[in-house]
Amino acid sequence: MFNRQKMKIRFSIALVLLLTTGLFAQAQLPKPTDLQMRWQKMETIAFVHFSINTFTDMEWGYGNESPELFNPTNLDCRQWVKICKDAGLKGVILTAKHHDGFCLWPSAYTEHSVKNSPWKNGQGDVVREFADACKEFGLKMGLYLSPWDCNHPDYGKPEYNQYFKNQLTELLTNYGDLFEIWFDGANGGRGYYGTDSLHNRSISEDYYDWQGFVDIVRELQPNCIVHGGGLPDIRWVGNEEGHAGKTHWSSLLPNGQFSKDKSHPAQLNEGHENGTRWLPSETDVSVRPGWYYHASEDHQVKSLPRLMDIYYESVGRNSLLLLNLSPDKRGLVHPIDSLRLLEWKRQLDQDFRENLITSACRFSSNVKKHVMKAFDDDYSSYWQASEAGSFLEIDIKKTVTINRLLLQEYIPEGQRVKAFRVEYFEDGSWRELASETTIGYKRILRFLPVTTSKLRVTFEEMLAPVMITKVAAYNAPILLAQPVIRRNQQGMVSIYSPEKHGEVFYTTDGTTPTRESNRYEKPFLSDGDVTIKAVVYSGSNHGELGEQYFGISKANWTVVGTDSSKLPLFDGNPNSSWVSPKNQREAIIDFGAELSFNGLTYLPDQARWAQGIASGYRISVSADGENWTVVLSGDFSNIRNNPITQTIELGKTVKARFLKFEATSVVDNQPVLGIAEINIAQTK
Repeated sequence: MFNRQKMKIRFSIALVLLLTTGLFAQAQLPKPTDLQMRWQKMETIAFVHFSINTFTDMEWGYGNESPELFNPTNLDCRQWVKICKDAGLKGVILTAKHHDGFCLWPSAYTEHSVKNSPWKNGQGDVVREFADACKEFGLKMGLYLSPWDCNHPDYGKPEYNQYFKNQLTELLTNYGDLFEIWFDGANGGRGYYGTDSLHNRSISEDYYDWQGFVDIVRELQPNCIVHGGGLPDIRWVGNEEGHAGKTHWSSLLPNGQFSKDKSHPAQLNEGHENGTRWLPSETDVSVRPGWYYHASEDHQVKSLPRLMDIYYESVGRNSLLLLNLSPDKRGLVHPIDSLRLLEWKRQLDQDFRENLITSACRFSSNVKKHVMKAFDDDYSSYWQASEAGSFLEIDIKKTVTINRLLLQEYIPEGQRVKAFRVEYFEDGSWRELASETTIGYKRILRFLPVTTSKLRVTFEEMLAPVMITKVAAYNAPILLAQPVIRRNQQGMVSIYSPEKHGEVFYTTDGTTPTRESNRYEKPFLSDGDVTIKAVVYSGSNHGELGEQYFGISKANWTVVGTDSSKLPLFDGNPNSSWVSPKNQREAIIDFGAELSFNGLTYLPDQARWAQGIASGYRISVSADGENWTVVLSGDFSNIRNNPITQTIELGKTVKARFLKFEATSVVDNQPVLGIAEINIAQTK
């Protein structure tokens, strides 16, 4: 009898172990180190790109620039850091040396540095001034050191690794504590500029002594996160546009185990559910189109709505945001950039001003133990549940309006939530608000405002028992920004509001729209010469006025020899492009009838890796498409680094049915011509 009872007990224990092992086969999850946790909790940090490129108006220098060019007239690192402090950023990373090899500190190992510049008669040290500013304002300091060095004669040889270690040691020992060191993955084998030998010196995949570099960091700065260097601590998010994947795991597989069916950047953007290493992502993005300052981009500083999107799609998706600033030739952050960052900080403060889930609420769950720990605003405490379908229910005890929901997992024990659902209570029943996948350190959902007194979060799939440390709800104010107005080739006008929850009103007669004007609901036809104005309203409040002039109709325009159903160069969308056939670097446009015009505009391909950017051009016209007259030839200044809209003034009025736009030269000597948009200035 005793033996049978003992056997039953053993069998029961074995069964429980078997079921538990089967349910949480991945219970041994990768976990962050204390260093990675401290880094993740910073949430938002800054990049500062400032160097010789600032003075040559380039993004990637060649390495043959004279140090004499570096001469900021009013350099003030205190201004940079104070702006970051006021914007709520927790740390700043400076590009101490970029790919051109120019050093912002007086390195003992090269002459290509500030010590041979006219700035402060060669006695200056930007890194020192930057370190002092960080200390003064209480921000953590980081440094960027490019392994690729276009200036150093030993780059590509084994000797260069020791040179890099020497410079790394200088930075890690002479300027105080660092929270992050940034090793860029770009290298000489990529041939970005194509025509310059300094940018084409190829290296082998295992050329850099990554382990040696990381060992120096570990020895000299044990509390410093390493970006790059074989992915030791954190990973690139897979793009420079400012967004992590909606599904976003902090775990990653070894490089050799990445899927062959999805691109490498796409997998970095999402991470791996079955990843074996804890490698949280860093979302690096610039406030401007470029990383370095270009005066021609002063009008292209990211809008407040775009910066808000970047925050929600990085920090709000379990990533850390690294936001870049670009000081100008004076050595100062431009007022447009600084004001935009302060607007961004104010908007974030408003969005999260009041958590509507308070201690006055009533909380319930199928797992009642420690349920309050999901709402106590203490990250170190958490509610835990092991059953799929476990839920947290919040009775707010009054009717409130919400449009944001924030959730956090207790990630020191790994990332566990695989799928969850959010519901709100309305008219006596539960209605689905969102069905999502991962949470991680922080997940913030945005949705149309709902009015309710109850919320419920159900955890439908998990890799291990979920640990929830925070659930919060907010009613963020509607961001009333300037709408974007576009017209396609068929004359259909679309108006895009950065705030999807406002109401848009517009006019087509040049008057300023009010709430009594046309309410925008869907694209409408308005072809030909017209000025459209639009504004976003919320109640009686409205945002900035949007205004766009459209000229002659393009409905009958075609590109000779091209499928007429695919003409993105006329579609009014700067993010789509037409690319010529290979080795035919020209576009012949048939207007469908004779037109009079005295100029045109050309917007090159706007993709990150743009195709066929014309650097030289020739404009010809024809009445019949056979006999051509050359009207004008020329070059676009600095279009390689600033591929913005180029205006070509013909100097006279011409009449023609056909226009030929030829690229006499193309950036990187690519065999194609790329056009995002082309327009004519019509003589009235």
